[in-house]
Amino acid sequence: MYYPRPIFDNTKNKQIQTRYLLNAAYIRLKNLQIGYTIPSSISKKLAIQKFRVYFSGENLFTMTKMNAMFDAETVDGGWGGNLYPLSKVYSIGVNVTF
Repeated sequence: MYYPRPIFDNTKNKQIQTRYLLNAAYIRLKNLQIGYTIPSSISKKLAIQKFRVYFSGENLFTMTKMNAMFDAETVDGGWGGNLYPLSKVYSIGVNVTF
């Protein structure tokens, strides 16, 4: 069992220890955008000045040794770092200039 058993007296819950100290090191890919602009020689044949296609993503990747119930970025916030997890967002789009 990982979590301690609470003992309600004046001595045992106040002892200094590091058994439940977690390593909060992490690496995270917060956002990424990849796009491609079609060459103007092709887009002008379609009567378009500029044509761009892109993919965008947020909170795509997190690597940490922490327990999954904690978010490494918010360990000192909320109730011990157990806030709602960051949602992953994926977007694709097209920019067209006539």
